[in-house]
Amino acid sequence: MKRSISPDPYTWKKEYELHNELYDKQAKKFLNIINQMKKIITGGVQDTDISDIFFQLTHYYEQYMIREEMDMKELDYNDLENHRKSHKDFIDHIMAFREGYGKGDRDVYNDMYFYLESWFDEHMMVDDRRAVDYITGSRS
Repeated sequence: MKRSISPDPYTWKKEYELHNELYDKQAKKFLNIINQMKKIITGGVQDTDISDIFFQLTHYYEQYMIREEMDMKELDYNDLENHRKSHKDFIDHIMAFREGYGKGDRDVYNDMYFYLESWFDEHMMVDDRRAVDYITGSRS
């Protein structure tokens, strides 16, 4: 059974704040990507627009995840390996979505949307929050 997707965009909330400039910036950009996916799915935007989503997600990986890992390594973050594995799983999922999209699988839209939404809720708001708490404590 397909889950429904509300056309209402996510808006930044105080509860999303991680109180770290890098992490908050990446979370805001990620919400923007999710909102773009919502628009594609609920608004019937042309297929070519999803190519930009893949580009943005690759940029997200290159600009934020790698930097996160470097900062964590520098501060000897105790859960670095699990965090790295999570990042690798993320990029593997995105590549699988891209491959499915390239083969014409239109279920990719919804599957990818719910994956991105879950990533925001579970990784960014939980795992990244834990990392920021560690980083903040290490720099105090």
